[in-house]
Amino acid sequence: MSAEELAIVCMPVALGALLLCLCAGRSAVYGRSNDVGLGMPLILLLVLPVFFYGFSLVAMRPLDAGNDTVGYISAYSQLDRISDSWRVGALVYGNTEILWWPLQSLLRPFLSPRAWLIANYVFVFVLAALLYRKAARPLGIHHGIFALAFLTFFLVYTGNIMRQALATPIAALGFFLYLERQRVRASLLLAVAIGLHWSSVIFLAAPLFALRVFDRDGIYLGLPIVALAVSTLSSSIIGHIVGLLGIPGISDKFTLYFLQGHQSHIEAIWKTANFWICALSSAAFLVMDRPSSSSNRALHKFTLLLLTLVLFGINSADFSERYMPYLLLVLPLQAALIAARLCIPQMLRNIAFIGFFLLIGALVLLAKSSQHTLGYSL
Repeated sequence: MSAEELAIVCMPVALGALLLCLCAGRSAVYGRSNDVGLGMPLILLLVLPVFFYGFSLVAMRPLDAGNDTVGYISAYSQLDRISDSWRVGALVYGNTEILWWPLQSLLRPFLSPRAWLIANYVFVFVLAALLYRKAARPLGIHHGIFALAFLTFFLVYTGNIMRQALATPIAALGFFLYLERQRVRASLLLAVAIGLHWSSVIFLAAPLFALRVFDRDGIYLGLPIVALAVSTLSSSIIGHIVGLLGIPGISDKFTLYFLQGHQSHIEAIWKTANFWICALSSAAFLVMDRPSSSSNRALHKFTLLLLTLVLFGINSADFSERYMPYLLLVLPLQAALIAARLCIPQMLRNIAFIGFFLLIGALVLLAKSSQHTLGYSL
């Protein structure tokens, strides 16, 4: 994709965001109000442009794009029968989740590799929308802002770590439902998410976050600090937990990332912009929007869990980065609640909110890693 073609794709996103800021000047679309009167402008000016922006970069990326795309395409192309799909995926791609390749084998007779990439992007986009319909309403936020997550590095993850990108909104929805005591539905969703990607196993900690100790503000500040302080012990602590779980696929990942001297392509995680976006935005959210001030603490608990893991695993880039997509997916919710705390006129609040994501979008678009992963150049 040429720079001129990308400019054409980006223009509707920027123009729609500008118009939305102007027309939303008198309505707290992004604050704590339940006013959803701007639903149609939000869809027309933001959701649809962002959808087609991501479609051009992710769904239509070259089949030989960098990092994991080639491996996924190779394994998908060799799928035949559902009974043989797990073995093919394990041998060709190398992952051991029990649901991913069997589900893809059901699509293989009907979808070409290109159509498969398109379908995967659409699935993730729709699942993110469904997550926000549940998570945004108790906070008084219009669920249409979910599209802004696709201006962050979450878009790049959607085109690279396809298994986890699909599992992320499913696991997040399961976590939110569990805290609403819809435990049967939550358990089913979490089981599906774990079957798609092993990283979702951390949401089995959901019952812990239903304890009363998480009603106190202090733990939301203290736990991430403690996690960072003991991060040098992460290898032994994680190894002990993995041993207790006894799941071969997770044990293999632990051995690869912690015991075999695996060299990450990321280098030191704290050198990446992605780490600072996730860490600073999550910390700012927990500080500025105190849990005790909210009648629904699910987003705070979700943020606390993931921020703690990112900081705890800071010495292992692969481990720490593994949990950033979850934080990026809820970044629009965090930013909306932070913006609601700003003592400025509503229009300026909207501009600050939208402008923040446009700046991140520009950073993501210009990043060499994004260009390599999605197969375009500027």
